[in-house]
Amino acid sequence: MNQITNELLAHPVVQSIAVPFFVALVTAKLFSYLRLSGLAVVAGFCATVFLIADFNFESLSIVKKIILLGLVVAVVSPILDLLLGNWRFTRYLILSACAATVLWIFLPVLEQKEMLEAAIYAVAMVSFILCLAVLMDHLRTKPMCAGSAGMSLGLGVGASALLGASALLGQLSFAVGMGASAYVLLQLLNGKPLSCGRTFTVPITVLCGLVALSALILAKLPWYCLPVLLIVPLVTMMPLPESWSQHHKLIVLLPLTLMIGAIPAILIWYESGGLIL
Repeated sequence: MNQITNELLAHPVVQSIAVPFFVALVTAKLFSYLRLSGLAVVAGFCATVFLIADFNFESLSIVKKIILLGLVVAVVSPILDLLLGNWRFTRYLILSACAATVLWIFLPVLEQKEMLEAAIYAVAMVSFILCLAVLMDHLRTKPMCAGSAGMSLGLGVGASALLGASALLGQLSFAVGMGASAYVLLQLLNGKPLSCGRTFTVPITVLCGLVALSALILAKLPWYCLPVLLIVPLVTMMPLPESWSQHHKLIVLLPLTLMIGAIPAILIWYESGGLIL
């Protein structure tokens, strides 16, 4: 019996889809009474990390740095809501931290490039993470929109990383997407929005943004896929009739964001010769 369980937990689909979804669903429900349902994403991510990752941080690779930051964000993001939620400089604090994080993670790679090329990469990567941070921060008071964006970003970036030959990055991003999926599903089942805030949006920004940039560097994700990913949260901001219920809004938003999030993966598949148009 233990052998069957271990084999089941060692399966990538269980590790990156089933387990994070279940853990996130339970977390979102339990913490809804504390208005911290946004912890669903980091809970799902941590569950996947527990199953697939080596906790030896002696030698910090890019992937290990992302995992470490994911664990840090799990602690920091609720603090941003509980203690700094009304501070007007919180967004600038988040932007500064995101920019510094990108430089910290990718500096060893940039140092190996020519100065001009390294500068172009640095500016482009920091610009991407800052744009994503601003867009997701605008969704912190819109649980359905944030959930749709998080689900589509997580699954889209995960599929892109997987097709770009980085299974581990793909699993980490899928975990984020499934965590957001559980968050969206619980809202549909309850018929009312859950708490969101930066507890939800900051982990989406950090984890999806950094995995996408890692796929650019390590898995050869085409650069033009990054602007496409920014369209995902942007689409959720489009005005919809106030008379529509949450269900009706989600029926419109979710297919749109999922389709846009899937575009980078489709482009990678096409370039690899797997899709003929």
